[in-house]
Amino acid sequence: MIDRTSSSDLASTPVVAVRPELDAMAALYEMYAREVHHLAVVADDDVVGLVSAAELLQGIAARYPKAVATIGSLCVVPGPRVEATDGIEVAAQRMIDARTDAVLVVRDGHVCGVLTAVDLVRSIAQGRAAPVEVEGGGR
Repeated sequence: MIDRTSSSDLASTPVVAVRPELDAMAALYEMYAREVHHLAVVADDDVVGLVSAAELLQGIAARYPKAVATIGSLCVVPGPRVEATDGIEVAAQRMIDARTDAVLVVRDGHVCGVLTAVDLVRSIAQGRAAPVEVEGGGR
């Protein structure tokens, strides 16, 4: 079976983006206010990375109380990404390869969404993914 669901079909939008120099605590407040768990990190109108709430918390704890942690020092660079037209199997493999639970979804060089492992699991649970039989049957 293959799945024809694209990464952009399941990605969360709009994308919440922050600058790398932003303080990690301020970023956590932003995540809380926007009810998201991942932020795109943007410098000079180019997405450079991706950071999760867990990475922020670990970074803050590692530096506390000696230093302020910035997003740029804690984010995954380059941020794992997929093209908007890539299937969700590509996105899932990128998450595995990057050892992360999210990828940036990119269209024409610009981030158009964030796809998380939770989005993928939710899609499976709700039956939104549209599996089709591969010619020749078999699994």
